[in-house]
Amino acid sequence: MKVPCNACGAPILETTAARNGGVCLPCKSGRRASIEASKASHQRERELDATDPSRIYWRSLIARIYGDDGGIERLSDVEKQYWAVGCLADEVYNGGFDQFFFNSSGEHYEWAVVGLESMGATHSLELLKKAKQILFGFGSVPVDTWTRRQRVIQMRPDDRRLDALDGRFCADPDRLSDRCQAFALHHGLFQSEGS
Repeated sequence: MKVPCNACGAPILETTAARNGGVCLPCKSGRRASIEASKASHQRERELDATDPSRIYWRSLIARIYGDDGGIERLSDVEKQYWAVGCLADEVYNGGFDQFFFNSSGEHYEWAVVGLESMGATHSLELLKKAKQILFGFGSVPVDTWTRRQRVIQMRPDDRRLDALDGRFCADPDRLSDRCQAFALHHGLFQSEGS
């Protein structure tokens, strides 16, 4: 049989209540507040996923690229720029420039360059080009994922210069999210809320 936690009201086993002075384990350990904050955060994210035009548009790009007849080739040049810059930002924020080049997103390096130029994101562009030069020198970035990955694996353990570039990129000197949003609105990729 279950009884309500004395602190939060969550149903708990009688044996748990007896062992913990009438409270559930999250309340006893002090984790209840972070659990509730996490639930609220996830709820806000779900609401944004359903209402935020940029998130809705991003999911539509994913569906077009990875759908049955997908591929980035299906996108317009403006969409390719938006996509490549979005992928670049996601990858660098998540794991750094080496992650961007290691993953399939690295095959869109040239579109990321064009997109950053179009958006006027000069600092981000400079950092991307420096990361490219560290990993690939003055040659082009291989489109082939296996070739690109081999080069990243060769360079990464010995070269800490990328860490400094990652930090500078993540400091967001260009306010890249704002630039992406303005770029998308300017090119009519989606409408802003309230438009």
